[in-house]
Amino acid sequence: MNTRSTLTKVLGALIAATVVLFLVNLVTGGSKASATGWVLYIVGALIVMAIYFFFANKPIWEVGTREVVMMAIGAVLYGIFSWATNVFQLPSVSFVSLRPAVAIPIFMGLAFGPVVGFFSGAVGNIIGDALTGWGVFPVWDLGNGLMGMIPGLILAWRTWEERRRVTERVLVLVGAILALFVVLTLLFPQVEHPWMEGARAGQWTLGLLIITVVLIAVGWYFLRTRPQVAVAVIWGALGVIVGMGFASLADIWVNGYSLATAIIGEFLPAAASNLVFDIILVPILYSAYEAARSQTGR
Repeated sequence: MNTRSTLTKVLGALIAATVVLFLVNLVTGGSKASATGWVLYIVGALIVMAIYFFFANKPIWEVGTREVVMMAIGAVLYGIFSWATNVFQLPSVSFVSLRPAVAIPIFMGLAFGPVVGFFSGAVGNIIGDALTGWGVFPVWDLGNGLMGMIPGLILAWRTWEERRRVTERVLVLVGAILALFVVLTLLFPQVEHPWMEGARAGQWTLGLLIITVVLIAVGWYFLRTRPQVAVAVIWGALGVIVGMGFASLADIWVNGYSLATAIIGEFLPAAASNLVFDIILVPILYSAYEAARSQTGR
């Protein structure tokens, strides 16, 4: 495998997403990216490259004609379907909406690799926010890219037995992280809205607890019966946690949030709603893809 060639392709996808973001920022009538937002976008880009270098010797970074086509399709689909549901706002301190479409970049990463997943998530989010008229939010675009990229890393393990074993460890990690956030919601059930006097956001304890229990139960059961489903759900969940976690924590500096506000008022509504669609929709898409691929022999 030519590491220099794959590095060029990963950088190319990252640069292409950045160019789209820059152009939309120039023409948008909504919120424009702040200097702090751009700085933290660069930090996120460095995280993307760090992930690449950690897995650089794995054959998961190739980008050919098929991958380029899927990057474009994934970004457009995610953007359009996100725009269609952005009207359904969730209780939060920012523009957190109900997005069944998050299944698209997660699926793209699982099926076609981390580069396709990243581009679909990042550029799709740029398109969706622009169509809605919100403007551009670089850290959230990068976070959506990570949400699609992380699931694609499972392809670094070639056999399903290897994937099952590593996914068991990821399930423990995901379960522990979500359990920690359940505890945090008990300690900080609500936070003051930073811009709307008297308004509060929070009360995610019960919902997050249910999601955590369902995710662990589904993951544990399907690891032993249908590992394809388990891999899709668990790695999708890790992508949601990493992507939404990066964006929410970055808003501590972008928007001046406290840590509690970023977690309770932004991360939890975004992550919890995305996890619901990860559990429901991603296995359907991925199982259908694997079935079609096995029939065609590809």
